[in-house]
Amino acid sequence: MFKGDRITLRAMKREDIARRYAFSQDAELAGLDSDFPMPIPVERVEALFESESKEKFDDNAAWFAIEADGKYIGDCALTGLKDRYGNVELGILIGDRDYWNRGYGREAIGLLLDYAFHYLGMRRVKLTTHAKNLRAIRCYQACGFVEEGRPRQVLWIEGEWTDLVDMSILRDEWKVAREKMIMRS
Repeated sequence: MFKGDRITLRAMKREDIARRYAFSQDAELAGLDSDFPMPIPVERVEALFESESKEKFDDNAAWFAIEADGKYIGDCALTGLKDRYGNVELGILIGDRDYWNRGYGREAIGLLLDYAFHYLGMRRVKLTTHAKNLRAIRCYQACGFVEEGRPRQVLWIEGEWTDLVDMSILRDEWKVAREKMIMRS
C-alpha cells in the first residue's frame, strides 16, 4: 500500500500469522512495548487477523504489516482516526531482530506520518513508550517527535519502577522534519 526505499506498509496476510505469533511470545519485545511477558494463544493472533479481515472492519484504526526483503518483519498502526480534533496515536513493532538498528523503524514511522498528515489531514500524532526504551526514543526524536511529559514510575520493568515517555509531533513539525529527511537522502 505505501512503499518506501526498503519497506512496504501493507495489509496483514494469513501467512504473517505464524511470525506475528512468534513475536508475541518474545519476552524482550513485550518489555519494549511497555508490557509484561505473557503466554498468548495463537488463536488470539488468528482472531485479530480475522477481525481485521471481515466486514466488521475497525475504521478507527489503520493497521499495517511492515515488509522488507519480501518478508513480514513487524507491524505498525495509527489509532483514534475518528478523533474530532485530528489527534491519532502511533504504535510500531519491529519484531525481527535482523532489522533492528538499521533504520527500518524510522522509515516505517516516516511512511505512517506521511499517511497521517498528508492523506488523513491529521493535526497531531502522539505515542507513548517507557524511559528504558532508549533506542525507540532516539528513533522517534530523529523522526521529529518531541517529549511532552513523563508520568513517573508507572511501570515495573526489570525489577524497578520506570517512567513513561509521552511524545508527539504536530503537522508543522512534520513538514520541517520531512524536509530535513529529504535533504539528507
